Amino acid sequence: MANEKGRKKKLSAKTFTIIVASLLAVLLVFSIALPVITLTRFDLVLRDIFGETQFSSGGAPNGVDAGYYKRDITDSKQLQADEQAYTRKAGAEGFVLLYNKAEGGKGLPVAAGSKLSLFSASSVDLLAGGTGSGVSTISSDMKTALTEQGFSVNEALWKFYSDNHSTYTRGGGAVMYGFAEDWSIHEAPLSAIPDSAKAEAEGTTPVFFFARTGGEGRDLGRYMGDFAATSADREKHYLEPDSVELEVIQYLNDNFDNVIIVVNTNNAFELGWVKDYPNISAVLWAPGAGGDTCRSIADVLSGSVNPSGHLVDTFAYDAFSSPAMQNMGEMMLVNGGEDVSAAVFYDEGIYVGYKYYETRYVDKVLGQGNAGSYDYASAVQYPFGYGISYTTFEWSDFKMGQMDADGNIEINVTVKNTEKAAGRDVVQVYLNAPYTDYDKANYVEKSAVSLVGFEKTGEIQPGQSETVTVTVNRKDFISYDDVKAKTFILEAGDYLLTAAENAHAAADNFLAYNGQEVEPLFGGADASFVGKWTYSYGGNGGVDNESYAKSLAGVDVTNQFDHAVSDEFTPRDKYLTRQDWTGTFPQPHGTQGSRASGYSEKNGLTWEIEVSDAIRDAVKAKGVGASLNPMSEEDAAAKAGQFGKQGELELIDYRGRDFDEVEAEGGWDALIDQMTTTEIHDIIRNGGYQTLANANTSKPRAIDYDGPSGLNEGGVTHEPYSITYPCAANLAASWDRENSYYHGYYVGEDALAADGNWGNHQYTGIISGWYAPAMNIHRTPFAGRNFEYYSEDGFMSGELAREASVACAEKGVYAYIKHFALNDQEDYRNGLVTFSNEQAIREIYLKPFQTCIEDRGATKIQTQKYDETTKAFTQTEVEIPAVMAVMSSFNRIGCTWAGGNYNLLTNVLRDEWGFDGTIITDYDNGGFMDTEQCIRAGGDLKLTGYEVDAPLDMSNPASQYHARQAIKHILYTTVNSNAMNGIVHGVSVGELPFANYYFILIGEAVVAVCLTVLGVRAIMRRRKEEKAGI
Repeated sequence: MANEKGRKKKLSAKTFTIIVASLLAVLLVFSIALPVITLTRFDLVLRDIFGETQFSSGGAPNGVDAGYYKRDITDSKQLQADEQAYTRKAGAEGFVLLYNKAEGGKGLPVAAGSKLSLFSASSVDLLAGGTGSGVSTISSDMKTALTEQGFSVNEALWKFYSDNHSTYTRGGGAVMYGFAEDWSIHEAPLSAIPDSAKAEAEGTTPVFFFARTGGEGRDLGRYMGDFAATSADREKHYLEPDSVELEVIQYLNDNFDNVIIVVNTNNAFELGWVKDYPNISAVLWAPGAGGDTCRSIADVLSGSVNPSGHLVDTFAYDAFSSPAMQNMGEMMLVNGGEDVSAAVFYDEGIYVGYKYYETRYVDKVLGQGNAGSYDYASAVQYPFGYGISYTTFEWSDFKMGQMDADGNIEINVTVKNTEKAAGRDVVQVYLNAPYTDYDKANYVEKSAVSLVGFEKTGEIQPGQSETVTVTVNRKDFISYDDVKAKTFILEAGDYLLTAAENAHAAADNFLAYNGQEVEPLFGGADASFVGKWTYSYGGNGGVDNESYAKSLAGVDVTNQFDHAVSDEFTPRDKYLTRQDWTGTFPQPHGTQGSRASGYSEKNGLTWEIEVSDAIRDAVKAKGVGASLNPMSEEDAAAKAGQFGKQGELELIDYRGRDFDEVEAEGGWDALIDQMTTTEIHDIIRNGGYQTLANANTSKPRAIDYDGPSGLNEGGVTHEPYSITYPCAANLAASWDRENSYYHGYYVGEDALAADGNWGNHQYTGIISGWYAPAMNIHRTPFAGRNFEYYSEDGFMSGELAREASVACAEKGVYAYIKHFALNDQEDYRNGLVTFSNEQAIREIYLKPFQTCIEDRGATKIQTQKYDETTKAFTQTEVEIPAVMAVMSSFNRIGCTWAGGNYNLLTNVLRDEWGFDGTIITDYDNGGFMDTEQCIRAGGDLKLTGYEVDAPLDMSNPASQYHARQAIKHILYTTVNSNAMNGIVHGVSVGELPFANYYFILIGEAVVAVCLTVLGVRAIMRRRKEEKAGI
């Protein structure tokens, strides 16, 4: 009886069956749902995380060379060494010496064998670049870098910062692509620095490091607020020192007579405070130089590299002083109390960066344009193009040649090194175009100073000279008239050209040429360095509205962005103009009430702008009717074509052929006829970090990687594959086209290095696409991705981006030049409504893209032509455009999403500029990034690896037609890339390789089957036991 009471009562067979059957049902649902969800929604992301297993397949016949692109550096260790050497050298050349009191053994370079005390928490945590898709990692530290060059460091101080790094470390800035932000500086207060470190610092050279991060998804803090360490710093912004940093600077100034400042930022930093500390001897701006940033800095501090960088942005005393800063950040359009969208207003027009500061200065000197109380000397600390050296250079023998038949003018300058250190200099050429009564009547704005050419010298030995030739072209003299002519114009009059050391010296040269006496602040005021080209045009009142009214592709150039100007906010005649600087200087739209800012907006409050129902409805519009495509759905449906036909056409046979020639023959359509609508749908909708393979056309998969600073895995991990190269801001500051060329060259070498040259990296195949270079504009100092972009100047940005794009194309890598267009703000970037006039859009923001595409370089590729009759292959070499891919942007232009804007993608990019390659979206979050709208606008590919709310209805004949056009561009880009390595006519091409995460699915299925079997057996056993009375 006692045993029966102690025995645990068993569940009844019925209850047991219900419980186990329910668990098995859940397991069954999970086992079915897991592969369905992973395979249909997250396949590409999981491939990115877990990798793939590449199974061997057939190749080219013996004796046929299908290795269209080959590595120049086949030894992986040598490749790594070469890339590190390039990064270190280019990074150092991108640093700008701003101030140097090199007298009595002070300043830079630091004497050999010196002991350095490295101050600030950032000294142990410097920046290689920024965060996000351009993620940058650093591979050295300052202590190691300095000791390698024979310096010693303050060990107690280094140990303090290293041991307390978790306490004193700056915030991450833009966190997780902007889902959060942290602009904390967290500098160690003076009181926390141990007395032992201060004692050891005596007799050493102190170096204080400022570092400020930046990244994708957020603009830098205009208001520190709760990120500030002290209440005194709450009202400050991120691009100035906080009180804790200044306390340490004061200590250094009081106790040392040779203080070095290193500013490790990629954004223009306020430095007006330097004059308050007389013992500061040198200031070096050191934007992210990639993996070897620390060694690059050490090279400049030691003098083994003579700094030769020049600024790519204006360094103003007040970062908020530019007209662009009056309307950027958190500005919310509201309608009836509800948020519509964030917006940004480019009310400054063309007057971005130096084009504002220098032009208003010229008008102030000339007493015109109502320049008001504007004082250049108190506005600009260091002008665009400024930089000094450890030596001095003397320029002479300015000569300007005649314009040739192609519109080219050669300018020659002799540069002589007059001191004791070898060094390099930069010859910059600026234009002063006539500002006429026609311009004033029609709001055509002209900058008094515009960069139109530059060249960097080689290394000039002391006492030696080099004659530098800079070639400029007339196409960079034109202006866009969006009011009357509605095209590009070139006006009769005198066009002045000058060679100068920086933009302000150029302005003073022009003023001197015109008989004005000025006190030069940064060199210049030399009329002998100015040349004149006179344009005579007798018709149309001297306004030539014909010569540039057609593009190089023979298409009429006319207004495409009238929809980006809204009379509700800034009528066309209210943009900033030289006619009335004071009266038209931009004012913030809307008001700041009590709504707290979520984006570190100035004053900690959101700007709110009440808008009409019309604006609200235009912003909310998406889909077929929002693309601006004039083609009717009926007309598109009539051209849908056929799908799923049997055929023997192969993509490889289109390699090296002209896109339009193949199109005229019907070749693209005949090839696409062999595809199914499902295949087309899947390629377009799943374009994240690859384009899918297609066996019916023998199209291989093409792998795309992210990162302007070097190849890194996209999607989730962003693990760097290659070395981190200098960021774009650093490369631009070197003013050396060769550095940008080698950036693209080494990316191309990395893309071909299929053996995983960085050790244990799991590599899935040759990389064919590179989401870079990025060439948006440094419209303001606070833009989060300024590190990814080159400059505040569109001409410079285009010149350098073209170098990188051409170089990687030589390795079969298509560069997705990005972000097209006006993606110059990160706050609220998803669907950000962007208002601007067309002159600014074309002259500033489209300029670098146009340089890369319309003025594109060409690259030569190898092909293997197959003769069906002889069954033989003939190797040939043909020339194709180097730029084959573009990435559109998140933002709207006016109220229309850029990636779904027909006027932008088709009328301008494809028709005016003649672009036939692939247009991919930025990362597809669904919603406003509508697929139907995208393909009707001229887009091709959605950057995503999982299913989002952006369907594509391939049962709709109109959608079939537009999708067919998209596939043509994707095929054209792929066939002319290194994705075709190993493929000739007759080589079969499979679909996606085996994904390693399939092993997990298989394992789960096996476990599920086993558990199911065990569960069923347990139920049967329990029933038998109950029948037996057990």
